[in-house]
Amino acid sequence: MLLKHVRWQRNNCSRLAENLIIQAIRKRLRKKLRLREFQEMGFHVDFKVDIPANSEVEDAFFDKLFDFVDERELSIGGNMSNFYVSRGERNSTTDADREALSHWLQQQPEVSAVRVWPLDDTWHGPFKWL
Repeated sequence: MLLKHVRWQRNNCSRLAENLIIQAIRKRLRKKLRLREFQEMGFHVDFKVDIPANSEVEDAFFDKLFDFVDERELSIGGNMSNFYVSRGERNSTTDADREALSHWLQQQPEVSAVRVWPLDDTWHGPFKWL
């Protein structure tokens, strides 16, 4: 019984110590590590494009997508049908950005099966593939 109590105290103390350490991190370090008020949020997008590869239609579609992303001052990275959306310069994307991109993709006749994932931490996850 005593051993169980000691383990319980040690686990709770380590969690308490961890929280105190995070609280004690100076603002400069929180900014460098992108924690708390400096956290950056982004989201994943999966969709299927029903157009032949290496065609002018594909080029036109992706030109429209890039123009839409640029208008909202977003950045994307990934491949043609699965990418991560973030906002540069230490800013976060918003739910409005998610909804706008989802709505835009659903309006495109070339696109089917759109999935826009919830916001997650751009730097520390959790990421959808973990």
